[in-house]
Amino acid sequence: MTTAYDQTKFWYSPEDLEKEQLDSFYSLSKISSSIAHDNKSALSFSEIKPDSIYHKAMITSLHNEMLKISKYISVDFAAFLTDDMGEILDLYPSSPDIKDELNKVGLGVGTSFSKQDLGLNAVSLAMEMNSIGVVKGKEHTNPLFFDWNCVCSPLYSEGVVQGYVDISFNKGQQIELAVPLMRQIAENVSDKWMWTNPELQFLKLEMSFDEYSLTRREKDVAQMWLSEKSALFISNGLGISEGTVRNVIKSIYNKMNVTDRWQFIKKLSPNFENNPKLLI
Repeated sequence: MTTAYDQTKFWYSPEDLEKEQLDSFYSLSKISSSIAHDNKSALSFSEIKPDSIYHKAMITSLHNEMLKISKYISVDFAAFLTDDMGEILDLYPSSPDIKDELNKVGLGVGTSFSKQDLGLNAVSLAMEMNSIGVVKGKEHTNPLFFDWNCVCSPLYSEGVVQGYVDISFNKGQQIELAVPLMRQIAENVSDKWMWTNPELQFLKLEMSFDEYSLTRREKDVAQMWLSEKSALFISNGLGISEGTVRNVIKSIYNKMNVTDRWQFIKKLSPNFENNPKLLI
């Protein structure tokens, strides 16, 4: 996965690439009139792998965001989400006509937009530059996208790129005007919607517990203690004595180097003060 770093530019186009970088898009890509992709189905919500939890959170987050803003976009567009390797996880066509266009070229879940597979495009440019990428019309190396202007942004979670979101319009539209919109979409998906995803919250909590080497019992107690349950409530819920609960809490505090519940909550929920609803 790619980590975030300071950028000197707000967005990049192919003109910003060094010659060696630009050549690499042409030498590695498979230029053709069709799109190859893995025939995999959409992600199952029963998946429990960490990557799939991030993917599901991003899919849900993008749908929430597009439902909110699509009514303000007066022209047809296609939005899609990829994983951190540039492979499509989900698509959002704004109209049946756009959906038909995507189907005709074979664009769907599993399509890879990496430069090795589809050469220069907004996704592969965003991957290359670790920033917003803008690719217009015949700047694409694959002729299937000559009629599209596209802008793509990385999606960060805690400083790490978890995926990319792209929005594409007919080439007659001035794509530069969509750059601020793309930035807003990416920020809302990463900072607003994903933070409220229950499965992702639980995954991050489990990762924090593992970081402090908590045992299974300590994790069970810690999760309920984080939810501000009393020692008596926890003892009844877990079928252990109240004294055992308090001893487990002391052990948790020692491992986490905290002395009270407030410090404990702040350590596990660093954004709690700004958004108490994040508390599980």
